[in-house]
Amino acid sequence: MRSNTEKIEFLKRSFGFVKISREGSNVAVKCPSCGEKKGKFSINIDTWMCHCWVCGVKSKNLYFILKKHTNRSLAEKFSQDFGCPEKRKAELDSESIVVPVTLPDDFILLSSFLGRDPDVRDCISYCKSRGLSERDLWYFRIGTSRFKDFKRRVIIPSFDIDGELNYFVSRSIDIKGFPRYVNAIAKKTEIIFNEINIDWSQELSLVEGAFDLIKSNENSTCLLGSKLSENSKLFSEIIKNKTPILIALDPDMQVESHKIAQLLFRFGCIVRMLNNKTGKDVGEMSKERFLDLASKSPAWSRESSLKFKIHALKSGSLF
Repeated sequence: MRSNTEKIEFLKRSFGFVKISREGSNVAVKCPSCGEKKGKFSINIDTWMCHCWVCGVKSKNLYFILKKHTNRSLAEKFSQDFGCPEKRKAELDSESIVVPVTLPDDFILLSSFLGRDPDVRDCISYCKSRGLSERDLWYFRIGTSRFKDFKRRVIIPSFDIDGELNYFVSRSIDIKGFPRYVNAIAKKTEIIFNEINIDWSQELSLVEGAFDLIKSNENSTCLLGSKLSENSKLFSEIIKNKTPILIALDPDMQVESHKIAQLLFRFGCIVRMLNNKTGKDVGEMSKERFLDLASKSPAWSRESSLKFKIHALKSGSLF
């Protein structure tokens, strides 16, 4: 079996820039698919599973990414050194087994922790520094783990309508923690984050991430990004229930916000857009501030979209 040092040396030769995580099992490199240069293509060197956080390309084995997006000789070198022969491609590609999402075996609820473990206490302090209350820790079932991949990470789980775990987000509490996020492996289009808390008959707030969700009103969910796909379960439920929507993405995601608004409006949904001129993301606000802005947010219309486009063209922000 090849050592981690040999694996990392191979990645350095193949990709150039390599950023190694604190625990040493995850590395990030330039994405061979989209060319993103800031190290958003994450590779687990224990399993060789890989995923780009920008373009979304992913594989159960790095071999197939190398073969498709680099060159055959590099892929064959990887196969020779690390044991993923091409003959297994059909087997791996045809796998349809759904791997259930699970939390770390030692998942620790922060709201009920009374011990002295400094890493767990630091996770609690981090949550408080971001304005999370004791109730937030309980309501969103926020926790952490001592397991190496999740140590010094805040874990926010998600549950479906039946109360079954369907996803989780974990974020490093350290400024230099890498990767910043280690999330569940699941198709985002097939889950609705914390669907168990949603009332489809009431206005639903759409925010980007899990920390934004905590700061918004209670009838909210997060997109786990800034896009809403017509092929997603979330979109299907919204349209089926004709749920009124408040779009509350980050201030720098105005173009995406208007795209989502236009899509939902076209399918007959009443849409509002958060009137956020603070320059802050929802996750940086207090709940009181979010509710105040939400109460003053107007309905979206084609005219408001047109005004935005005209303003964006004048400022050059569309290009």
